[in-house]
Amino acid sequence: MSSQVRIWYVSSQRLCNFRCTYCVSINDYAKSTSQHWLTPQEEADFETIVRWMGGTPYRVGVRLATLGEPFASRGFLTRAAWLSKQENVDFIELLTNGSLLKRRLEQLDREGDITKFSLWVTHHETEISVERFIDNARFAQERYGCFVVVNALLFPDNEEYITRLRAAAKEADLRFNLDLGYDPLTPHGTLSKIDSMVPVLGAEDGIQRARRLGADPEVLDLNIGAMRDLRDRSCSAGHRYFYIGPRGDVFRCSRYQSLGIGKLGNVLDDGFVLPLGESASTPCRAGFGCGNKEDYLHLSRRLQDEMASVPSLGWTGVADRLQFASEA
Repeated sequence: MSSQVRIWYVSSQRLCNFRCTYCVSINDYAKSTSQHWLTPQEEADFETIVRWMGGTPYRVGVRLATLGEPFASRGFLTRAAWLSKQENVDFIELLTNGSLLKRRLEQLDREGDITKFSLWVTHHETEISVERFIDNARFAQERYGCFVVVNALLFPDNEEYITRLRAAAKEADLRFNLDLGYDPLTPHGTLSKIDSMVPVLGAEDGIQRARRLGADPEVLDLNIGAMRDLRDRSCSAGHRYFYIGPRGDVFRCSRYQSLGIGKLGNVLDDGFVLPLGESASTPCRAGFGCGNKEDYLHLSRRLQDEMASVPSLGWTGVADRLQFASEA
């Protein structure tokens, strides 16, 4: 696994069947209520990038994301299934709201290698009941053997709901993860906005509440530290991990992409070759504001080593920590 390259690719597939008020797919990268792709070129670019990943000379693990909901698009799933059958692909992680799993997992099983798929399934309280959500997630794990993580988003006013969802996941023998909920309308431009960007941090006991409700303490501390100060931090992003944006631009991480610094090229350019970093890590130039787990985990060598034990960029447990939801 040491030679594996991990890629987080956010495609421009936009259709979503949910209407979450806190969705981070906004502005130029907004989701859609009616369109899979805004233009035929977006779909063509997606196919080109997927084929590039499936044809690289090194092994890859892919977090294959969309701006919308992946299981809302049969065309997206067809390309994902093709990618799963390529010999150089170790795993594909899909981020999903879980509502369509019973209807669409069969397509992945029929067209691809479903043993390579892991599912990061985030529950959205206003859009689907806990009971139906858990039933769908358990179906994916038990019927198809997918590596499933039930993910929850912590906001200042949803502690009771988080407790209920965590208990339901535990009862169903599903892995549980708690992430901090973000306000997508808060700019990342100043340190003074951090507590606004993550509303629960504005509460006096916000960090303690996150730990009490199931957030991994080490990952939580790394998350908060990365948002506030990255000066003098070494990061291995850009060595064996890269971010590809919807238009094919390649950066060492998504924070570099949002800042527009250190572009490494574009997958859509003729003859593009991924420039693997020669050093295991290099100093971060972002300053602050690194809020995505896929990025900030690369600030910690120990957590990176733990990630290598499971087929998921998002899940961070090692073998002895990789357990189903722990006792409350």
